[in-house]
Amino acid sequence: MTRSVQALVQESGVPFDVFIQSLTEQLDKAQATMALKARVAKLPLTFAVKDVQLDLRAFVQVVDDDVYVRPSSPGDTEASTIRLTLTTITRSMVEENAVDFRAEEPQFSLREALRGQVSDEDQRSLERIGVRTVEQLTELRKTAGTDVVARLARMPVNRLQQALLAAAAPRVTQVDDAPAPEAIGSGRFASHARVHLQAPGLRAGRVPFVRAAGQDVPVLESHDGRMVLAPYATQLGMDAEIDFGNGEVAHVPLSNGRIGRWAAPGTVNGSAA
Repeated sequence: MTRSVQALVQESGVPFDVFIQSLTEQLDKAQATMALKARVAKLPLTFAVKDVQLDLRAFVQVVDDDVYVRPSSPGDTEASTIRLTLTTITRSMVEENAVDFRAEEPQFSLREALRGQVSDEDQRSLERIGVRTVEQLTELRKTAGTDVVARLARMPVNRLQQALLAAAAPRVTQVDDAPAPEAIGSGRFASHARVHLQAPGLRAGRVPFVRAAGQDVPVLESHDGRMVLAPYATQLGMDAEIDFGNGEVAHVPLSNGRIGRWAAPGTVNGSAA
C-alpha cells in the first residue's frame, strides 16, 4: 500500500466494497474451519452461521465515485448507523447474479477501442451502468436511445456519441495464414488469405463495399456483425475502405489486431469530396 493510499484510508476509512469483502472473507474462514473440524473430529452434528447482523457507527463519504466508511471514535455523536445483515447464498446464486468476466482480447478491450474518444471518468460512468466491454457498448447502441443512455451515465451526449462510434468501428480479429501467392491474371496475385473482421456497424442483409490498394476486396461472408474478406496479396496489410452504405465509411488496415476508424463526413477515399 502506497503512502498516499495509506493517508487516504486513515483520513477517509476504507472503501465500502473492501469492508464487505473483508467481512465475508472472515466468514469464509470460519466456515472452512468448521468443515475441517467436522471432517477431522467426525462430529455427527456441528454449528454454522446462518445470519450475521451488525450495526456499525461510522462516517460515510464519497471519494472519486467510491463510498468510504470510517468507524466512529468514542464520543463521536454525529456518526451514521449502518445496519448490515449478512446471510448465506449458494454458489449457483452467486454465478447467476455475478458480472460476466469473460476476457476480451487486449487489443479489443473497451479502453483500447475508446482510446482518445472519452476520458477515464467517462469510462467509469459507463461501467457504473453496466457497460464494461465493446460488445455491451455496441449492443447499447442498437437497443437504447443515445439521450437516455447519456442521462443514465451522466455523460454529455456528444461524448457518448463519440464512444458509440468508436466501439462500432470494424476491427480485424484474425488473419489466416496464406500460402505463396498465385497469379490470377491482370497483374494480380491471389493470396488465399482470409481476413476476419468484427463489424458492429454492419446491418443485416447488406454486403458492404470494400476497397484496398485501389482495387475491390472480395467479400466471402457478411452477416451477424462479422465479415470475412479474401484480399489479394498486394492488399494484405494495406488500409481498406469499408462502405456500409448510408454514408457510413470506415477504414481499417488488413492486419491482425487492428482497430478501424470512421471516415469524416464528406470524404471519399480519405480525401475531401
